[in-house]
Amino acid sequence: MNTTKAKLMLASWARSFATAALTCYMTYELVTWKIVMNAGLAALIPMVIRYLNPKDAAFGRLAKAK
Repeated sequence: MNTTKAKLMLASWARSFATAALTCYMTYELVTWKIVMNAGLAALIPMVIRYLNPKDAAFGRLAKAK
């Protein structure tokens, strides 16, 4: 994976993390770092799914082969 795709994947994860963390912040009265970090881990799931999908043109494992 080249650095451009890595940066794009990191930006995608950052958007997912920010959304998940903000959602946790808005729904819980008491927000701890553990809750925010768990939201960050949950935000990894869509990125991993996209990476493992060979038909994903942007981040798929075989995207560069096409």
